[in-house]
Amino acid sequence: MATNGYPMLEDPNALTSVEWNNIHNFLKWFWIYFPVVVTFGFTMLIAHAIIPSLVNTGQLPESTQKLRPILTGFAAILSAAGVVVLVLGINAQLDVKGIYDRLLI
Repeated sequence: MATNGYPMLEDPNALTSVEWNNIHNFLKWFWIYFPVVVTFGFTMLIAHAIIPSLVNTGQLPESTQKLRPILTGFAAILSAAGVVVLVLGINAQLDVKGIYDRLLI
């Protein structure tokens, strides 16, 4: 045991091509998840905050309200896609955890 109270960690070994592929898969799902969530947020913001506000102030015609169900449906699809990508990302993270078992440094 080290003098600071924390156990000594082993020296890292070189990563194999399988481990690099696992890291690649995790990062791929991570970078797919981010734009899906941001697009979901903006879609919901437009459908349930911006459009009603602009219609109430008279800056948009009343017929613009017809876009709200379409945008909400698109947001529901994005939400489902986000859940799927999140699950796949967590699954890929479990493979990466086999390389380095400490998630926080």
